[in-house]
Order: sequence, then structure tokens, then C-alpha cells
Amino acid sequence: MSLWYSITFLGDSAFTVPGACAVALWLGLNGWWRQMLRWLFIFGTAMMIVVITKLLYMGWNIAPPLLYNFTGISGHSASATALYLTVAVLLTEGRAPRWRMLAIAAAGVLVLAVGMSRFMIRVHSASEIVTGLTLGALAAWWFCRGLSDSGRALRGGIVMAAAAAFLLMGTSGQPAPTHDLLKQLAQSLSGRDQAYTRSIPL
Repeated sequence: MSLWYSITFLGDSAFTVPGACAVALWLGLNGWWRQMLRWLFIFGTAMMIVVITKLLYMGWNIAPPLLYNFTGISGHSASATALYLTVAVLLTEGRAPRWRMLAIAAAGVLVLAVGMSRFMIRVHSASEIVTGLTLGALAAWWFCRGLSDSGRALRGGIVMAAAAAFLLMGTSGQPAPTHDLLKQLAQSLSGRDQAYTRSIPL
């Protein structure tokens, strides 16, 4: 189980949010200002959708009727998918198509492992993980389809990696307390003493 916990941390907001900021910095250093703003907007929008679905359930017990055992989109799955698929595409800008295919395949395996880890440590249902993976993939696709076909490779990959490492130093390897914060926010917005919790065991 310790392996699954290590894998699941790769999707934690303590890891993916600094990673997303590092990607934005990387784009800015290359002069891709428009793409930097698009990335921040798209990644932020995807994460906001995750937050809204969680607040709706915790505060008012609202969930899509067709999704079984759904308490909100898996933020780990969504953020990891959006981030790692996008990084795979950016790393292979200006390179041969086979390298892009390999990078995207490797990123796909990684994000599926993150999604599976959420199921294995029993914090998310299948519907929450699938919707998270889907949302993250849509976010990555939306961003990447807007990239200019200049054939120019992005410079400063080492700078991006160093920025991500620097931003991560503040986490001390600890998960972000996002669930507890959302729970408190849901109680405050709904006026309930207790937030709604999962009624069907995983």
C-alpha cells in the first residue's frame, strides 16, 4: 500500500499546483505569453469544476443522478491528467511524432496509475476517478489544440524542472489539506453543522 500512497501523491494539489505554475513559468520564459495565460485559465477552470462538484455534494448532497457513488470529481485524477499530458506534449514540441507518441503514452500510464491509486487506497469510487481522468484529458486537449504549429522546441526545460522542485520544497512531501478546507467551506456556505459524507461504502 505504501507504493500506492507514493503514486497518489503525484496527483496531490501540493504537487500538481506547483507543477502547473512551473509550466506557466516555462511558457513565459519562452515568450509564449498567450499560451501561458491559456494554460493558467484552463488548468484553473478544471480545478474549479472539481471544487464545485465537491461543494455541491458536501453542502447540499447534490450529485449527478447517473453516476454511482459520486461525491465529487477526483481532483488527483483531474489535475494529474491535465498536467502530465500537457507536459508530455510540450516536451516534444518540434520533435519527431514518434517521440510525442511515446511521451503521451508514458504520461497516460502515469495518470492511470494515479487514478488507480485513488481506488486502491479507498478514497474515490470508479465514477469519481473516471470523471477526473476525463476532465483532465479534456483540459489537456483544450490547451494543446491551441498550440501554434511552429515546430520550435521549448527551451529551458531544466529551468522548469528546477522551478517545480523549488515550489515543491514548501510542501515537505505532505499532502495539501484541500479536503478539510472544502469541507469547512461547504458547511459555511450551506449553513449545516456537518457536511454530507459518502453513504455507500467503497
